[in-house]
Amino acid sequence: MTNSPSVDVGVLDREFAVAWYRKWIDAWNTHDFEGVKNIVTEDFVLDSPTTRHTNWEVRGQQAMSDYLRYVLRAYPDLIWEVTAPPMFSDETRTAAFSWRGTGHFTGVLDPPGVPGTGKPFAFAGLEVFSFRGDRACHLNAVYDLIGLTKQTGIYRRC
Repeated sequence: MTNSPSVDVGVLDREFAVAWYRKWIDAWNTHDFEGVKNIVTEDFVLDSPTTRHTNWEVRGQQAMSDYLRYVLRAYPDLIWEVTAPPMFSDETRTAAFSWRGTGHFTGVLDPPGVPGTGKPFAFAGLEVFSFRGDRACHLNAVYDLIGLTKQTGIYRRC
């Protein structure tokens, strides 16, 4: 796991967090590779099942943009939707958001260079963000990566 950047102390403004997450979802759904850089810190860290499985360190604004490209290159019609009200910490500037992602594996998962199968998928997860100022500085995402790879038909190929 990657070392986390420092987080602001205090309580997160809930309205701000909901509006911020809408920007995050919109950046993914509109393939806004530059826009995602504007809402994360320069030392932003993404920790997810994918990054842990691949030993990929996603640190910084450009790395986050590159990760977005990587995912959308494999799943170009991926759409995210919020599935539940967010949860907030009463002690830190942290919020958790539940989501559902749907699409088809029609692109290329590269690396490792696995061509798309055309198969549809639907999976759910939780993203826990920590904030510094008006930007996210850390994301811990939780989802069933094995279930996703089974749905897309790449479980045995990776």
